[in-house]
Amino acid sequence: MPILFVIIFMDLVGFGLLLPLLPFYVQRVGAGPEIITVVLGLYSVGQFIAAPVWGRISDRIGRKPVLALTSFGLAASYVLLAYADTLTSLVVARLFGGVMAGNIAAAQAYISDITTPATRARGMGVLGAAFGLGFIFGPAIGGILGGSDLANADFTTPALAAAGVTVLAAIGVVVFLKESLQDGQREAIARQPRLTLGEKLRVAFTRRTLLLVVGASFLTITAWALFETVFALWANAVMDYGPAQIGYVLTLMGVISVIVQGAGMGALTRRFGERTLALSALVLLTLGYIGLAMSDAQTPMLVACAVLALGSALFNPSASSLVSFEAAEHERGAVLGIYQGATALGRIVGPAFAGLIFARLGEPAPYVLAALLTTPALALLFLSRKP
Repeated sequence: MPILFVIIFMDLVGFGLLLPLLPFYVQRVGAGPEIITVVLGLYSVGQFIAAPVWGRISDRIGRKPVLALTSFGLAASYVLLAYADTLTSLVVARLFGGVMAGNIAAAQAYISDITTPATRARGMGVLGAAFGLGFIFGPAIGGILGGSDLANADFTTPALAAAGVTVLAAIGVVVFLKESLQDGQREAIARQPRLTLGEKLRVAFTRRTLLLVVGASFLTITAWALFETVFALWANAVMDYGPAQIGYVLTLMGVISVIVQGAGMGALTRRFGERTLALSALVLLTLGYIGLAMSDAQTPMLVACAVLALGSALFNPSASSLVSFEAAEHERGAVLGIYQGATALGRIVGPAFAGLIFARLGEPAPYVLAALLTTPALALLFLSRKP
């Protein structure tokens, strides 16, 4: 697990490098808020298409080959982004990057392979901590490389730096990562019938607990995507922040995520259980969105972002673990792929409306809608309790 932790961390540093800059990158080629968030959401379109596929492929050929291939592909997408100077080239780079980023299903399946049901939430928490660390260093470095002056921001250097870090992660997969699936396990999985799209949907819709958890996760991630895709635009409009300041706020959120997922997730899960933690996380997320919608000064904004970071840090590993409990050994990759596909769909739906709502209804509107979405998510997760 330490090797996977380092690799995912480096992948997410590369991803995080671009977070403070991407909305303004799209803006520079002449797009308004309505188009900016749609272009950002194309990354998730690629993930939505690819996540179930990568998960199933990893069930059959192993996790390591999938993680290596997609990491190299992700690095190539950053190179494309570095030299994109038209809206079309940005769209291609984001779509391709999203397809390669669908490998998260394989990474989660790797964690499921090497953990027991009792330790799985902690394992997912370690994976989440790698994400959090990536979001500590990535946005801070990206903001510094991009600069504080939006008018003269450097977009090429952060994108190339992201590509370089991701190549190092890919090399780490090839050289250091051990395959988690043994030959006998792969052979057993290979003998299982291949699930068609209809069969995958039937798996999702006929397992009550799985359906409710996936539905709650879809709503939760849709709300998070509303926050994530307009935050840079909101911070620039309301707080007059440039890329560097936005990067520092995202770094603060990453620090909170790492502390919770890296140090506290195991103990919290043993004491309260995954479902209780996920329900608590949804309450925190709702409060965070309401607080952000009401913020017009730095201190309440930072408090709201800290609450959101805490809620997200608790929800993601808990929900992933709940989903993994609904999968047999031979279908972990496929079932986690369904879950990742649903969350990727949320990252498509959220950005599709975020920019329009931001532009037409005002700066607080996306966060009000996000708070409204987490309410039915809370109800679905509560109903997912098994008799």
